[in-house]
Amino acid sequence: MAKYSYIELGIRNKGLVGLDLLSNDQQNALKYNNCIYIYRGTTSKKIYIGQTKHFIERHKQHYDGTEEKFNTARFNQVIVLFSVYLDNGTALDDVESQFITYFNADRKDAAAQFLSYDDDVINRTAGNTVTQYRDREKVATDVILPYWEEVLAPKGWVLTPTLEELRTRALVKYSPIKALTQEQTELIREIIDNPTKNYVINGDAGTGKTVLLTHLVASVLKNNKNARIGVVVQPNWEATGREIFKIFGMNNDNLKVTTSTKLITEGEHFDIIVVDESHKLSRRGSKQMAAFNAVYDIPAFANCQSHLEILQQLGSQIILMYDVLQAIRPANVSRTEYARLTEGYEKKFLKTQFRIQAPRGKTYTSEDYVNGIKYLLYKDTGLLSSQNTNFDENFNREVFNDRTVNAYFGYFTENPLHNLIDWLEEDKNYNPEHVNRVLAGLIEDWRQEHGSHPEITHFHEGDLSRRWNSTQTNWINSKDEDAEDQIGSVFAVQGIDLNKVGVLIGEDLELDENGHLRANPDKFYNVNGKFNTDEMVDPANKFEFTLFVLNIYYILMTRGIDGIRLGFWRNTTFQRYMEETLEIHE
Repeated sequence: MAKYSYIELGIRNKGLVGLDLLSNDQQNALKYNNCIYIYRGTTSKKIYIGQTKHFIERHKQHYDGTEEKFNTARFNQVIVLFSVYLDNGTALDDVESQFITYFNADRKDAAAQFLSYDDDVINRTAGNTVTQYRDREKVATDVILPYWEEVLAPKGWVLTPTLEELRTRALVKYSPIKALTQEQTELIREIIDNPTKNYVINGDAGTGKTVLLTHLVASVLKNNKNARIGVVVQPNWEATGREIFKIFGMNNDNLKVTTSTKLITEGEHFDIIVVDESHKLSRRGSKQMAAFNAVYDIPAFANCQSHLEILQQLGSQIILMYDVLQAIRPANVSRTEYARLTEGYEKKFLKTQFRIQAPRGKTYTSEDYVNGIKYLLYKDTGLLSSQNTNFDENFNREVFNDRTVNAYFGYFTENPLHNLIDWLEEDKNYNPEHVNRVLAGLIEDWRQEHGSHPEITHFHEGDLSRRWNSTQTNWINSKDEDAEDQIGSVFAVQGIDLNKVGVLIGEDLELDENGHLRANPDKFYNVNGKFNTDEMVDPANKFEFTLFVLNIYYILMTRGIDGIRLGFWRNTTFQRYMEETLEIHE
């Protein structure tokens, strides 16, 4: 039986058409029941989404002449959703925010112009958490998904027939009006209540740091539209970040979304500077792009050693999203410099894992997998005992010993490239909407100019030949004919969610005389990812280089939502090390 019902009505001269054809139960529901409603103008193409407990009265309020958007939108249809699960305000807030998010993604190119909603929706959702009401999962599977795919899509209210097609889009993943976890909600409140305090928000890959960023900015703007906010993002996320705030109607002259280099060059002062992926902020040095180093030519910043140090001079309050395990190049600000510059900052941890989803019915969780990967890669580095990362040594090793067809983790001991491709292609046969990729450490030589030459391949195994990702920017949406066949590097997938991933681990990781993991620079193919020959003489730099390589694999191994398989690219040593370290049994 369906867990939702809907009523579709026409609108003429501000009145509802078809009410007299409804049953008494339907008419009473429109008067007194919780509901989600969507207005549509078939000629104006405009949409309005809202929630109410009294739709008939709410409709009259919309058309009483005080709401400009209803005076000009020429709405001629409305569809009203009811469900047994919409019995409380939190459920209404959640469903409303999800539909607004999905409609924005569905109308990506025109959402800001054609989609509107209650201006208070951000305030409502920012105060609710994803764990505050029962049956939230049932709402998603029994109401939102079938209503979209069985009603809205067939009737032409939306363009995208399946929600799965939308869920990997940035507008959905980072929507500033989706419900938050309790830890995220409390953290936003604390930051807003303490405008003179600086924060470092520590979080593993997939714990919602960027989602927190968009919600924080939205909440600040709602509280104070005159607040000057600088949002620092990586170059490959600059356009996406601007689009998100624009689409959701939060872009104004006081909000600037840009890179650290551009923000520093313009030299403006901000009430708040929020930095995404602050572990990737650059430092002064020879391995740096010329434009990044050029900021030190500005007299006021001549004595600064990193972009972080300069940003601290430009913002009254600094909020840094950070993961010590995702710095991957000598050009990134060093851990010691970062710790020195943030010594007086309030340190917070995000612990809820959003990206990785352990299969239903398993005894292990996504946190067990992440903790196991951390232990595998970093157990001899000293990082797991620091205050920079969240780690639980009592992780359930069953996640690495699960041999069932639905296991989250697994690995291939022979023909790694063939087997990884076969595994991902079989998944696509059953789940065509999945975005799957084979990824690899920087274990085969490549040049950036190779991207425009599809005939140049880098990975060869028997009759298979594959090339590196042709571009680092928006690679997942590349239009190349062989896009899905390309092997992804860390530069193409950092910050990206994939459904299933295969990861090739190469000879850039080896064991030292103590049986500890060590990076091999001779098998690592990225000149900007390692120190020069003279610098590598220093044991401290050797250790840092090892961390860079470990971090690359950590990033690659935490991309998959639904599963991961490893393949060992001429590196059976690491396979044996993994089996021993994680107590993997035959």
